[in-house]
Amino acid sequence: MRKEDSGGRRIDLRALRLRDSDAWAAVVDRYQALVYSVARRHGLSTEDAGDAFAGTFRALLNSVDRLESVEALPRWLAVTAARESLRIKRISSRYVQTEDERTLDQIVDDEERDALASATEAERSLALREGVARLADRCRDLLTALYLEDDPAYGEISERLGIPIGAIGPTRGRCLEKLKKILRDVPGFVSDEDGEGS
Repeated sequence: MRKEDSGGRRIDLRALRLRDSDAWAAVVDRYQALVYSVARRHGLSTEDAGDAFAGTFRALLNSVDRLESVEALPRWLAVTAARESLRIKRISSRYVQTEDERTLDQIVDDEERDALASATEAERSLALREGVARLADRCRDLLTALYLEDDPAYGEISERLGIPIGAIGPTRGRCLEKLKKILRDVPGFVSDEDGEGS
């Protein structure tokens, strides 16, 4: 029941249940981006996202004994962060006039669907980041340059990474294949192609 955080520390569910401060620091370090991204995707301000973050980890503290495995943790945190975000939005909306004509049941149903969709997307993003982190430096740098930088120019990428311009496309293809193989082993990743979990 162990998993590494981004700093290489092991996440141990047993230690979390014993309220070990190092184990809790590892969980917060590993999943803080996930929890904040869910809150921000729900349109919360920075301050409200901080409240959702605190509420999510408070809920984890109260529920850690019921978690079955450390692999269930990312999804549990994403769903809880989404629910916490929706709760904060509901509290805020009590003070704002709205012209929404949906019934309360419709609003709750829509929010639950949104929470699940946000949780799924956040879990997928985390799995993708984990997969990219497992790539060799050359592939990680190339895919980062191609997909995460604004308007990448092949000439600049070629010069910076030492890859001939004509080799960028084929190298990208090989790197994406390697990433696909890695993602098959990453819990929580669902491919757009097959729609199945790994």
